Amino acid sequence: MIESPSALFRVEEIVSAHPRIKAAILGGEDFATSVGMIPDPETLFLPKMTVLFAARAAGIAPLGMIGTIADYKDLNTTKEIISRSKKFGFEGASCIHPSVIPLLNKGFTPSVEEVENAKRIVEDYAEAERKGIGAIEISGMMIDVPVADRACALLRRHTAICIKEGRK
Repeated sequence: MIESPSALFRVEEIVSAHPRIKAAILGGEDFATSVGMIPDPETLFLPKMTVLFAARAAGIAPLGMIGTIADYKDLNTTKEIISRSKKFGFEGASCIHPSVIPLLNKGFTPSVEEVENAKRIVEDYAEAERKGIGAIEISGMMIDVPVADRACALLRRHTAICIKEGRK
């Protein structure tokens, strides 16, 4: 957990320090206090994204929400923050109140539609590759290596969640 400006400036070194480190997160409240800022989505965006990029570079899970975890009673805003955080690449987050746990689980779990779309992309792109084709179109969207890789990552994440929950 990165909680100070000095740690933020060393985040790459910190998250790569040992192979047992599996995730990284910015401690938004502590960080905001240490720099004298109000912890909100706007002010925490840059430091949270910096930790996300360092985590991705280190091959570990980026955790967090682009906002504060302290305002846990406004569940609608929390849902929006979770959705935005997922869009930016975060894989999960911590919380300070149990009422947020179902929102985190639902918000960071790939939806049925996302899983089905990813399966189609992976299958259709694998077929295209067998034919020596480097890019295809699905529903008006170009599919090439990075898009197919992103779909594979979503399916791996979905599978890991299902295994953790005892589902197939």
